[in-house]
Amino acid sequence: MADDRIELHHQQIDEAAAMLRQQSQMMHEMMEQTRTFLTQGLGHELHGDYADGGKAYADILSSADTAMTDDVAKAAAALDEVHGLIRDSDKRAGSNFNY
Repeated sequence: MADDRIELHHQQIDEAAAMLRQQSQMMHEMMEQTRTFLTQGLGHELHGDYADGGKAYADILSSADTAMTDDVAKAAAALDEVHGLIRDSDKRAGSNFNY
């Protein structure tokens, strides 16, 4: 607040949504690298139950990665939508007060 006025910093909200997407992409890439390591790298060295465990873990990572990526995309879209509503409201309110 400045001078008893509420000020919303729209650029910071836009940056937060972009950062959310960027961090999600980084986590996706790291999970994909781990899954690839388990199935192609380490997977060739594991035998029996260890190989089965490595594949099962890679499958769980893949499912978790898909769910996480979808959830983060939905969260970022919701943030964008709410921010758009706030921005529109600010414009309408500002026009009433000559801002």
